[in-house]
Amino acid sequence: MSSVAVPAKPSFLRELFAGDINESLLFPYPATLDARDPDEARTVQRLVDAVNAMVASGLIDPTRFDEQESIDEAVVQAFAKAGLLALTIPKTYGGLGLSASAYARVFGAVASIDASLGVLIGVHCGLGSKAIVIAGNDVQKARYLPGLARGETLAAYALTEPETGSDAQHIVTRAERSADNTGWVVNGRKHWIGNGQRAGVIATFAQTPVQRNGETVMRPTAFLVRPDMPGFRVDGTIRKLGIRASTQAELVFENLFVPDDHVLGEVGKGFRVAVNALNAGRLSLASGCTSACKKLLGEFTRYAEARTQFGDRLASFEITQRKMATMASETYAADAMVGALAAALDTDHVDASLEAACIKVFASELVWRCSDELVQLAGGRGFVKPWPYERYLRDARINRIFEGANEILRLFVGLNGIQGPAEALKEIAGALKNPIQNWVLVSSFAADRVASAFGKRERFQMTLHPLLKTHATYVEKHVAELAKATQQAVTTHKKEILQRQLVVERLADMAIELYARATTISRTQTLIEERGADACVREIALTELFCVQSGRRFRALRVELDSDAGEQIDALRRSIAQRVRAEHGYASSDALLDVAVPPLPSWSLTRDEQARAVEPTR
Repeated sequence: MSSVAVPAKPSFLRELFAGDINESLLFPYPATLDARDPDEARTVQRLVDAVNAMVASGLIDPTRFDEQESIDEAVVQAFAKAGLLALTIPKTYGGLGLSASAYARVFGAVASIDASLGVLIGVHCGLGSKAIVIAGNDVQKARYLPGLARGETLAAYALTEPETGSDAQHIVTRAERSADNTGWVVNGRKHWIGNGQRAGVIATFAQTPVQRNGETVMRPTAFLVRPDMPGFRVDGTIRKLGIRASTQAELVFENLFVPDDHVLGEVGKGFRVAVNALNAGRLSLASGCTSACKKLLGEFTRYAEARTQFGDRLASFEITQRKMATMASETYAADAMVGALAAALDTDHVDASLEAACIKVFASELVWRCSDELVQLAGGRGFVKPWPYERYLRDARINRIFEGANEILRLFVGLNGIQGPAEALKEIAGALKNPIQNWVLVSSFAADRVASAFGKRERFQMTLHPLLKTHATYVEKHVAELAKATQQAVTTHKKEILQRQLVVERLADMAIELYARATTISRTQTLIEERGADACVREIALTELFCVQSGRRFRALRVELDSDAGEQIDALRRSIAQRVRAEHGYASSDALLDVAVPPLPSWSLTRDEQARAVEPTR
């Protein structure tokens, strides 16, 4: 019997690392919202129409919001009246109770109009209120959700800390039992908390002592706090590069008393609350990024058709067309990923945490590239006001940091992906000590390795349209290569794999490419079945271009993993980085004339941050 702990729910992405394609999790591609739930689709359309009407009336003015660095209170009230603050709250508590798919669609529409409005909605609906919906008890829900649905106050979500960022496992804010044993005393600091200065209820997290195997250990617990609780303080707000109209606050908890009835979920189980809320948050962020990409491509095309250079329109140049085609094909892939993830979260039959991380990474980096290309196309106009292009770029940048920095999410995907194969390899290593007694296990493993190595094992069981079959075959081949690369990484580096982040990052990027291709193929296959191939010429072309370019990126990553050259370049990078650290920056001689470089301006952590920086994480 296997001793490997199998996740309670299947994960398409996790299984890719083991060389398996669980096509039932992606095929057939989910039906559109109007086909699944016409009533909910009408609600979504009403909400989108309401937002568009606010734009047409001038109530929503992204340029004005950006300049004044705030969202008008009248907009917040209009959102509340329209139901835009009740999106994720169940109908039982006065909300709209939208599905993940419907919420993602509304959020995407709002965020594509103004990223700061997207932050307002995302924090209130997708994180703060959502945490209560996910983990709150009946009393907590009845107490807070109706007022949040009506917009009487806003919700916030305070996880991020100066020392640990959004690493929920290692936050340093602490909570100890109160002297009268009726609650918790919380001490710590949270920063960059959206809605934090105006929220009436905040979901936050602190390390609490719990008993595990007879020992006292520190584990995260989720709490609900209010600004009227003694010991709560807003330590100002911050000015930012982008999303300037949204407000991020610094929160301080100084002996903040939180009664027992404000523990959110179970003591010591706060990580689960954080992850579940962030999965939904990553979906909405990805939806916002994808919707923004559609808008940016429209802006790109409009400017390219209008602007004439060298006697012809910019749109007629092949380099411009290459950029158009790439943006379109990658946006199509991002859209397919958003739809697949939303449906997965709606069914709740799968573990979609890795998929949520993948689509967040993919879409946030795509919207940055698209906004950057728009600025480049517009030239000087892209860099200055009153044209909106520079604001698009500024607003897009934060998405690679929000909901977990992309570098961390790549490690999250890679390390979780290799966990299953690593455990299986440990089991095989034990079986090989007595191969006769464990012949079935060993021979099965050997056959699997041979099948993976030669790509002979059939992966997709369903029948695909001939125009997609070639791309699906490459997905099958590359899944086998990912599994092989994962096995090699584990056997080569063993426990040191935790420190080999460049290897883990490549494995994650390979998995992201495969997930993007698989969802794109699935979506196009369904569209062909519904409409016929002749009516899907556009989608087929987008799929083909994306799959070809994705396959090339995959192969480049695979070559680096599979050759000594990859290890050599990584060793060279580490060596150079070590020298840069020792020299405190760039210290090579200047090619023109060596002159004294002025010292860097002084900068240091605050005294409070220094004190916390030396505190060990638990």
